[in-house]
Amino acid sequence: MRKPASTLFIPLVLAGIAACTANAPPAERTAMPQMPETPGQVRSGTLVSSLQVQPTRDSVRFVLQVTNAGTQPMALDFSSGQSFDFVVQQDGRELWRWSGDRMFTQALRSETLAAGETRTFSATWNPPAGLHGELVATGFLT
Repeated sequence: MRKPASTLFIPLVLAGIAACTANAPPAERTAMPQMPETPGQVRSGTLVSSLQVQPTRDSVRFVLQVTNAGTQPMALDFSSGQSFDFVVQQDGRELWRWSGDRMFTQALRSETLAAGETRTFSATWNPPAGLHGELVATGFLT
């Protein structure tokens, strides 16, 4: 049986990463369960991404939004059926990866993001009971 959420205290450091851009700056630290929706934002050329973490009593919802801030359409190239991923780490150790228990088609594909268009990707994580400490959440296009 899962412990009550009141015993779960998880400060998070957020990093939104677009188009596999590395070294995203950390956003603000917050605590669960009182953590408000907290975006971290990264700009990579004309592609702007934001990562929001939305905790609930027993889970954490991640929302990655990617916007083409340019004036021309932008091609998003993918090497599989997977478009995005979310990863949660603690002290450099991976605790959860959204794609960890999923399978994707192995096919090259491209999606066009029109000027000003935003795509939204989301996933929900159910952290283990009793988890404490600082975590790093990352969302990115694959």
